Amino acid sequence: MRLLLLARHLAVAASFLVGAAIAAHAADDVGTLTPGKIVAGVDANNKPYSYIDNGKMTGFDVELVRAIAAKLGLTADFRAQDFAGLLPSVANQQVDLAAGSISITKERLKMVDFSEGYLTGLLSVGTLPDSTIGADVTSVKDKRIGVVQGTIEDTYSQSYLPGAQIVRFPNINAGFLALRNKYIDGYFIDKTLLEGLQGKYPDLKLADKLDISASNLPAGFPMRKGNVKLEAAVNKAIGELVADGTWLKLYQQFNPGYPKPDPMPPYAMK
Repeated sequence: MRLLLLARHLAVAASFLVGAAIAAHAADDVGTLTPGKIVAGVDANNKPYSYIDNGKMTGFDVELVRAIAAKLGLTADFRAQDFAGLLPSVANQQVDLAAGSISITKERLKMVDFSEGYLTGLLSVGTLPDSTIGADVTSVKDKRIGVVQGTIEDTYSQSYLPGAQIVRFPNINAGFLALRNKYIDGYFIDKTLLEGLQGKYPDLKLADKLDISASNLPAGFPMRKGNVKLEAAVNKAIGELVADGTWLKLYQQFNPGYPKPDPMPPYAMK
């Protein structure tokens, strides 16, 4: 009888060991830098995509990464840095991927690979209420327009805003302070980010008369070049999260009042 009980205990223990080995192997196969964990670089001042609320990192991209990690059986860890440093940190294998509405462009694809596109949106020039910048793009000529260094607004500023004098900042807060202090005439950023500033600082009465579509440059998750395992795993997880409704739930949570996107992800660069 004792021998039978001992055999049963050994069998149970062996099954746990096998299960742990399989889980560890699965995590290794995903292609993350650390088995069992996905490390994402984020800009902590990038609301509604990535920001700190009550001491916790959150936002649409952050919660989407958490959901992707859960699908892959991983934990998610976030490392805050300026937007301009996100792609280099991915390329130098300091993080597994970066998150924060980072558009897929031909220039960026020279440095990193991307997941499939999971988000599209609008860009906007934010101004103080007495600005002469209006809905006509010619109104920015000779105006000092701020951008966050390394963003698509920076990369495509001359084609989007011909004749403007571009002033670069390391993060969104630095540019906002420059606009508030009238060091720049306008601030060219993601429209959702501008709406966040309008909600946070209603007394400033920030205007957004000039909108520019960026639907041809969807956002994806940058990953180290050649990391096909992680790219395939992330793409599969995004597809599952769209199919089960998680993506839409997060989108509506962090973009209240916005209509349901049509079509839904994935999106491709055009």
